[in-house]
Amino acid sequence: MRIVLVDTMGGLGDLVLALPLVEALQRSHPGAELAVVTTAPWHVLLARDPGIAEVVPVPGRDAETISATVESALRRIRPDLAVTTNRQHGLPELLERWSARAITNLWRSPPANEPVDLRMLRLLAEDGAIDAALARVPPRIVLDDDERAAGRELLRALAPVRPLLLLPDSGMPVKRWPLDSWSGVVRAAAADGAQPVVVSEVVEQREALHAAGAAVAPALGLRELAGLFAAAGEVGGRATGGDTGPVRVAAAAGLPVVGLFGPTVATRYGYRGPGAVNLQGYPECPVRTPTAITEQACWWTARCPLTPTGRPRCTEDIRVRDVLAALAA
Repeated sequence: MRIVLVDTMGGLGDLVLALPLVEALQRSHPGAELAVVTTAPWHVLLARDPGIAEVVPVPGRDAETISATVESALRRIRPDLAVTTNRQHGLPELLERWSARAITNLWRSPPANEPVDLRMLRLLAEDGAIDAALARVPPRIVLDDDERAAGRELLRALAPVRPLLLLPDSGMPVKRWPLDSWSGVVRAAAADGAQPVVVSEVVEQREALHAAGAAVAPALGLRELAGLFAAAGEVGGRATGGDTGPVRVAAAAGLPVVGLFGPTVATRYGYRGPGAVNLQGYPECPVRTPTAITEQACWWTARCPLTPTGRPRCTEDIRVRDVLAALAA
């Protein structure tokens, strides 16, 4: 049997949300050849998974590149089953044309209080594509022994005792927690004996949190970062950050995380896994649209219509003391 999973939503977090689908399809169809078509450079997360026969990277995010790459893979593989998490760019029609069976709408009638990945798993189970017993598998990143060893070595250099990894970056400005709040967590955690480490591509954030007392992680490749997260999880470490890809990678690598949710809802996008805690800022926000987040008034501008300064009320509603309490839980 040949199976193709298409995940071309474009974001790192989107791929991590699709990892449970990868595992559920693998385990439901032992012996099947599974190919995954997904966005570069995030495709490297799948590199060590023995249950994946082929990873097809999509080299761009424009509609033409996505549809051409997907169609080329489908025509070559001619799958018995094809599944897509993306309904744009004519992908449902391509899957229906080139596969014996196509599942093309894992977003149908989404409730606001069901996690996205669990929703997709449930629909696959209802469609008979996976075993219903696998409808709650968590995201999981496969690392080899060398990657885990390298992660342990780096962690020993950065924070050998009680590591706390801080992940302040976000591709969407509206999701960012205030920098002074991050600094408050660093100071309080360090005073309590933890060893904060900031993982960030933003110079301002690295400098501010380093000044507050955090070590600074070096620039890392995605799999190196997953190795660091896995190592921190092995020694009882924690991580915290917003609704972002890096925090999803941390959770999928086995590191307990505290999620900081502002414009998106934790009931739909919250993290799963042992020790995961999701904090929701300003849960009663009247302009939040849980199942259509890109239509929110604040989404593209990062300006909140509910505050005189325009700073997002939902992220500022998350207090340092609440984050510290969740990290200590």
